[in-house]
Amino acid sequence: METHPDLLDPEWRSRAERDARRGAKKELRQRRKQTPRRRFRRGFRMSRGRRVLVLFLALTVVLLVAATIVVRQLRDTGSGQPPKAAPVPVGVDLDRPYDRTPAATWGEGLAGIIVPPGQAVGDFTAEEVDAAYRKATEAIAAARLGSRALGGDGSELLALLNPNERARLEATLTSAPTVEKGKYLTLIGPNRLLPARPRMIGSLTAKAARKGELIVHASYVTAYAFDVRPGDARSPVDIVPFVRDEEDYMIRKEPSFAKGDAGLGLGDSAGFTSRMACDAIKTGVLAPQYADKGGPVYGAPAVEEAATYDPTKPLPTRDACG
Repeated sequence: METHPDLLDPEWRSRAERDARRGAKKELRQRRKQTPRRRFRRGFRMSRGRRVLVLFLALTVVLLVAATIVVRQLRDTGSGQPPKAAPVPVGVDLDRPYDRTPAATWGEGLAGIIVPPGQAVGDFTAEEVDAAYRKATEAIAAARLGSRALGGDGSELLALLNPNERARLEATLTSAPTVEKGKYLTLIGPNRLLPARPRMIGSLTAKAARKGELIVHASYVTAYAFDVRPGDARSPVDIVPFVRDEEDYMIRKEPSFAKGDAGLGLGDSAGFTSRMACDAIKTGVLAPQYADKGGPVYGAPAVEEAATYDPTKPLPTRDACG
């Protein structure tokens, strides 16, 4: 059979092989059509009935929650009472009297005043400027913090002044409390201060004036905490008045100035007091606002708030007592 003439013909053999391959492919396609395909389930499929049930339950829960909220709101409205607000702190803590006041973060006493490092100014050396800053802070302490001054005794401040300045101010600083004396000293009347030290914020600067003269400018605010009987004050501002001062301290030296004028003198000054008792301040005495005879205006805002507590801003121009 292998010697059959057709088998020996290459063209015939090639055609026969193609026909065989085509027949095999056709038979394979027919088998695939007859064999059913398997379908694999990729996940759980919920029936339509179950989907409707789940949706119904979800809507029911939402409606119940909404109805509960509406009923509560209607109940509160029907009672005629407004919703309860968060409690507001009332009263004062005499152990922490400066809390909830602008002075809460200020320094105690002179620690609140920024004193720059001494640098040469005019014909004053850096060391002389340092000494001038120290003299100015001593004067501030004697006038605003010293126990003598607070009690009406101006001797501590007088001792720091040059001879001629001391003679000029002695009568004023040793007199009974007056408005004029209150410009130089913080005078405390019958209302007693708490043990908490006064708080301060401010700074010193220096500039040259005439030959042999240096001006140290002090810009600062002092807060004082007063004792109080229960019920007399409702907030810390009722017991903490603020005294703002803008002061020039004149430092003069020989030989440019005579011996009697050499040393510390007091220059221009201005001030502003807030949160105080107006009845007392009209006599030169500092007292908390609850001490006014007419009764304090609890929580009354200070005039020009920012300028009252910020020594970098211009002094307020409106009188706090009207």
